[in-house]
Amino acid sequence: MSRLPLLTLPAVALVIGLTGLAALRGSPETPVHGRYSPLVRAATPVQTARAAAPTPAPAPTPTPAPAVSAHTMLVGGLTRQWEQLAPGGGTTSATPIIVVLHGQAVTAQQEVDRDAMTPLVAQGVAELVYPQGLGTSWNAIGCCAYAQGNNVDDVGFIQALVAQVDPGRTRPVDLVGYSNGGRLAYTIACQDPTLFDAYAIVDAMPLANGCTLSRPASILQVDGSADPAIPYRPGDPGPEQPAATTQVERLQALDGCAPAPATTQAGSLLTATYSGCTGGTRLVFATYQGANHDWPLGNATTPSAGQTIWTFLSGGRPW
Repeated sequence: MSRLPLLTLPAVALVIGLTGLAALRGSPETPVHGRYSPLVRAATPVQTARAAAPTPAPAPTPTPAPAVSAHTMLVGGLTRQWEQLAPGGGTTSATPIIVVLHGQAVTAQQEVDRDAMTPLVAQGVAELVYPQGLGTSWNAIGCCAYAQGNNVDDVGFIQALVAQVDPGRTRPVDLVGYSNGGRLAYTIACQDPTLFDAYAIVDAMPLANGCTLSRPASILQVDGSADPAIPYRPGDPGPEQPAATTQVERLQALDGCAPAPATTQAGSLLTATYSGCTGGTRLVFATYQGANHDWPLGNATTPSAGQTIWTFLSGGRPW
């Protein structure tokens, strides 16, 4: 594996993208000294003791800056690239690696900026890997664009990538896919179901190419109820199939989960969490009510897609 700066990540962009890092560093407190009492004149002169200056609080330890690197390798005779963002303080066997597949017509760097998941790296709780699709697209075997037209082996690329970033599979490795990247995520789940520990799929359905999951899997399905590309319910407008609710019903049956989920509401986000799934797998259906085919950014009352994904992948740990 060689490291070539083919996907440049400028230092300024890194500082902007890794939000919250400066806030974590803090600044030393400024010592505050008390005033001293004058000599007290009494019948028997007695000198009062000087008040001791308060002990300054220890300066907080600065958070190490994340380690950002660009990588390449040959897969199927093609040079493939990815960006890797690792916590500056190092990782442990419990630190998950999250591979993020971008949507069509954007670069890996644009996906870094869009999904706003870099605080996970700044906080030292996860490592992020952003592969780059050729022609800014992924061959999900049924779509899309350059990658499909040129029969690019993107499943093989992601398999080789996992072997590079976690040799021997010693850490949790999860997959996030948005739109075209989400379709590839489903294709990988169908063809190599043990490659990833869990999946978070945003605004995407498995393509009608024989992609049927053969074994239970932990999946977070994220959709907008007004997505013009994916029908939310059967009969809703949208060219992709199946409808989002139909796909979740299929996953519930595959995983053997209880049919009635527990639901929670936070702003426009409605979350349905299924219980009793086979083999400890997990199934969550997150609906951004009124949202279309965009990455959900959230607001003061609605968690972003990045926050929703981390809550799922971490087993409930807050952002």
